[in-house]
Amino acid sequence: MGKKLRVVLLGIGRMGRNHLRLTSESPDFELVGVVDPVAKRPLPSAPGGNATFYDDIASLRSVDFDAAIVATPTATHRDVVLELVKMKKHVLVEKPIASTFAQGREVLQAAADAGVKVVVGHVERFNPVVRKLREVIRGGWLGDPIHFSFTRVGGYPETVLEGNNVLLDLAVHDIDAFRSLVGPVRVEASMAHSSLRPGVLDTAEIVLESAAGPTASVHVNWITPTKIRTLRVTGTRGVCFMDYILQSCELYGGNLTQRIEPASAESFESIQEHYRTTDRVTFGVTKEEPLLIQLKQFAAYLRNGDAGELCLGDDALAAVLVAERAMQAAARKPERPSTPARPDAISADATWL
Repeated sequence: MGKKLRVVLLGIGRMGRNHLRLTSESPDFELVGVVDPVAKRPLPSAPGGNATFYDDIASLRSVDFDAAIVATPTATHRDVVLELVKMKKHVLVEKPIASTFAQGREVLQAAADAGVKVVVGHVERFNPVVRKLREVIRGGWLGDPIHFSFTRVGGYPETVLEGNNVLLDLAVHDIDAFRSLVGPVRVEASMAHSSLRPGVLDTAEIVLESAAGPTASVHVNWITPTKIRTLRVTGTRGVCFMDYILQSCELYGGNLTQRIEPASAESFESIQEHYRTTDRVTFGVTKEEPLLIQLKQFAAYLRNGDAGELCLGDDALAAVLVAERAMQAAARKPERPSTPARPDAISADATWL
């Protein structure tokens, strides 16, 4: 394996603590520094306890390290990554690459000019269940995929800085996952709400169309108290239900393993029996922490240029640009009256029915 790669971690919030744990245990990396101006230093027995803590990024100019992991708030990504690029350091930055497409493009151009690698942490690419779904689709189990229905909800963030919202925080995961499965996409429609804080989008619904044909609906919110991360894919042979958290993948269809003839008598009992005998295939998924898989691939990329499924360049920009266009589409919708008048009679040109 060779010498460990010396890495520093910037930010030890929710995602940062996961990176702290994994880099501290990794055979590929040696965690030599942590930058966080407000966090309390971990106890020596805690993960990262032997790493030096720094209050600001400027302190890293005197530190010998190979790469940095950026887990700071989205609004800071552009400035933090640009500083690291100036130091000629490789970077893994949490998704999204930046708050805007323009900022993301600036980051990538600076990295190209400096000759350093910038990777964006779209971690669901490494979720074993996403990999399994890709196998299911390529294996023809679903037939032709028609529609993808993504749900990613749960929990208002502890802090929300200006420039962040539920689309940049959550929807970019599923936008990237959809693109990785079907190719280029475009926004067909979008709706969004600011339910709790004025001006901060916390609920959104996006409709996407892919150049290959399949469509998708992406629902995200910070309102639902329970975390849910699911995907339902409808195909011409069946329906696949996937859970990102449980890493489960099941396919339901009428004739997946054997042809099932419907009962001749259309009684309610026969309908129930037909429903019970519908084929159900549970695919085996080797469970592993997606962030750990991504970290291993990042090490391989730094050592020998093997990017694998890492999110680079245009893919990182596309996720932000699709989210931006969804925001623009939602903003173009006129404000609706708080209590629309109920029509006395239904007519073909009525707005509210």
